Amino acid sequence: MFKKYDKKTFTKLEKQHNIFVLVGNGFDISILRKYNHGKMKGKTTSYSDFYDYITYFNLSDDSNILYKKMIEDKANNKENWSDFENTISELLDDKETNIEELEKCVDEFQNHFTRFLNDLVDTNTLLALNKDVIKNELSKQSLQNFSNDLGKLDSIKDARHYDLFYYVFANLNYTSLLDNYMYMDKSQFDPHRHKTVDTNFSFIINQKHKNTSPTIWSSYLIYEVLHLHGFQDVPRSILFGVDIPDYDAGTAPQKRLIKSYLSQYEAKYKSYIDTADLFIIYGMSLGKTDAWWLDKIYDAILSRGVELIIYKYGNEKEDDVKQMFINSCIRHSNSKKSDIDKVKEKIFVVTFNDNNTYFLGLEKKV
Repeated sequence: MFKKYDKKTFTKLEKQHNIFVLVGNGFDISILRKYNHGKMKGKTTSYSDFYDYITYFNLSDDSNILYKKMIEDKANNKENWSDFENTISELLDDKETNIEELEKCVDEFQNHFTRFLNDLVDTNTLLALNKDVIKNELSKQSLQNFSNDLGKLDSIKDARHYDLFYYVFANLNYTSLLDNYMYMDKSQFDPHRHKTVDTNFSFIINQKHKNTSPTIWSSYLIYEVLHLHGFQDVPRSILFGVDIPDYDAGTAPQKRLIKSYLSQYEAKYKSYIDTADLFIIYGMSLGKTDAWWLDKIYDAILSRGVELIIYKYGNEKEDDVKQMFINSCIRHSNSKKSDIDKVKEKIFVVTFNDNNTYFLGLEKKV
C-alpha cells in the first residue's frame, strides 16, 4: 500500500497525494518506435511483431494450440488476431480445449517472448532513451507537469506548498523501458535541494496557458515502479493470462491462467487501489484480460469519488474511450445507468498521436 508519511520524514508536510499509474504495452511500443535502431529496427513489443518473430525463426508450429489458433485467426482476417491473451481467453471458453495442454503452450510462449524481448530491447536502445530522458528532463516533466495535459482536477485542486506527491507506477510490461524513463537521476532530482527547507520537488499547474503564470508548489516527491507481470530476464516470471470474475481458487482447473490469481493481486495490490487519490492509465488497450484493475478502479470511483485519467493513443472520441473502459469492467456488466454515469463523470481522457504529452511523453514541453 501507499506508505503514510508524516513530519518525522518531511518536516513541513501538509498533505499526501497518492497517485496510482497503470502502464501498458502502448508505452513500450512508443519508446521502441523512436529509439530502436538495431537489428530489429521497425519492430516493437506488439503481439503482431511477436508472432512474426516466432514465425520467422520457426520457434513454434501448429502443435502449439495457441500458435495454431493465431494462424487460423490471421488467415480469417479476424480483428485482434495477434492478441494472444485474448486468444487464451477464447480457448478457455471452448469446452474442448485441454487446459493442461494450453498451459504448456503458454509456458512455451514465455520462453519465446523472453528471446524476442532480449533481441528487441538492446543496449543501444536503452542508451538512446537514457540520453534523451536526461537531456529533456522527461522524468521530471512527467511527474511535475502532468496536470497540464488536461487542466485542473478535483483531486489536486487543493494542492499547496509542502504537499507530498507519491506516485506508484504499476508496470504491466516486462521490459525495463519504463524504469529507464522514470529514473530520477541526479540531473533531475536532488533529495534535499534547498538550504533552509527539505522540499525536493515542484508541482506545476497552468504551465500550458501562455497568458497565465504557472502555479508552482514547493513540494515533496516519492515514486516507485512495480513490475506486476514479471521481467524479461526471468523467463518463468513472464505472466500471460486472462481475467475470470468467478472461480474456485482451490479447484478451478484454469486458475493458473488467471493473472489476478498467479500475481496475487488482492494480497499485493488491492491496498494501493483502496488508498489512491488519483488513477492514471497509460498505454493500455482497456481490454477484458486486464478487467480486474478496471473493475477495482470503477469501485474506487463509485465509492470514494476519486478521478481517473486515461491516456489513449489515437483519435477516439472522449465518450468512446470512457465506454471502452466501462465495457471492460466485467464485474459491473449489470450496473445501474446512474452508477455508470457517476463513474464516467470522474473519467478524463487525453488522446494523442505524437507522444507529445507532458506525462510519459517524448518531447520537452517546458
